[in-house]
Amino acid sequence: PHHSSEKPAIHCHKCGEPCKGEVLRVQTKHFHIKCFTCKVCGCDLAQGGFFIKSGDYLCTLDYQRMYGTRCQGCGEFVEGEVVTALGKTYHPNCFACTICK
Repeated sequence: PHHSSEKPAIHCHKCGEPCKGEVLRVQTKHFHIKCFTCKVCGCDLAQGGFFIKSGDYLCTLDYQRMYGTRCQGCGEFVEGEVVTALGKTYHPNCFACTICK
């Protein structure tokens, strides 16, 4: 029986079990720290950065691998400042005339 003064238990978004002790809150969802992991590789997301794509939580590396943009000059992932020309994306340092290079 619930008393009106009792708060309903918070349940982990991933495993569904009640959360006790340390709880992570991401937007409106709660997680056990051990349950907040990358959907792809399973690494711990509580320590580093993460992305949310279609409701899935991904580490930076897996997000880049799956959805990142690669530089047309060097083939590495680009983030931050970029140069876009004729529908292609480059690091600013990689965008140079092929003859002058």
